[in-house]
Amino acid sequence: MHANALAPGWGQTIFQSANEINANTVLRRRLEEIEAKTDAEVEWWEKRRAAIQQDFMKELDNEAGSVAGSVRGPGSVAGSVKGGSDEDGVLVDSGSTTTAPNTPGSAKKKKGGKK
Repeated sequence: MHANALAPGWGQTIFQSANEINANTVLRRRLEEIEAKTDAEVEWWEKRRAAIQQDFMKELDNEAGSVAGSVRGPGSVAGSVKGGSDEDGVLVDSGSTTTAPNTPGSAKKKKGGKK
């Protein structure tokens, strides 16, 4: 009422501005709380990443040991688990009954003879 006595509609303007100032203050406090937690969270994620990486390296070492110590039978391919080119580990299905497009017998005979 006192603000409206100074100018008509002034009370609504004052309360709207005060509400926006309060919301901004609450938002800034919350943002400061979140930023205060970032250092601790970054440290936790770095530790977590290092632990996962160690687990993967142990798993790779275990696989490398089992591949190196396994008996290779006929048709097996010897190769290294670590390093190598993109061609390492390519599987070929030798039991397939399909033929490649450019092999003899793969072309179909045309009926009618029109060209």
